[in-house]
Amino acid sequence: MTIETQTGPQASPTANPRSNPRFAAAVVFIVSMAVLGVAFGLTPNEKGVGTHQAMGLPACGLLENAGVPCMTCGMTTSFSYAAHGDLIASFITQPAGAVFALLTAMAAVVSGYALVTGMSLLPIGVLIWRPRMIVIGMAVVLVAWVYKIVVITGLFGVST
Repeated sequence: MTIETQTGPQASPTANPRSNPRFAAAVVFIVSMAVLGVAFGLTPNEKGVGTHQAMGLPACGLLENAGVPCMTCGMTTSFSYAAHGDLIASFITQPAGAVFALLTAMAAVVSGYALVTGMSLLPIGVLIWRPRMIVIGMAVVLVAWVYKIVVITGLFGVST
């Protein structure tokens, strides 16, 4: 009596589907498309903030109470402008939001390609998920926050 063993990704009918590269690609694709779809379904608020309230979320407490925007003020508006194809308005509204909206669109494209071809997203994830990239992302958010504070409070005579 001989026992045959199988190797490879289909070795066991109970193999974890999450180890399949297409599963990861599908998750990234669905999440990124959902974010962009919601952003597209919203009408950007011309004030540059408050678009998220159309989803039933409360106004920014920091902006309401102190007159200073929070770090994410304008992100939803920026995403909405980007989803509607107005990248200039997206960047003017919230530069970090514009950058993240573009990265979300890139994630949708790359993960869609990976879903179709079976390509693994792991090498891209390893490349992106590095301390340097996290620090750069944090710097983008902080610089954009300072920009938003200057624009909303009218410091230095700057406003949109």
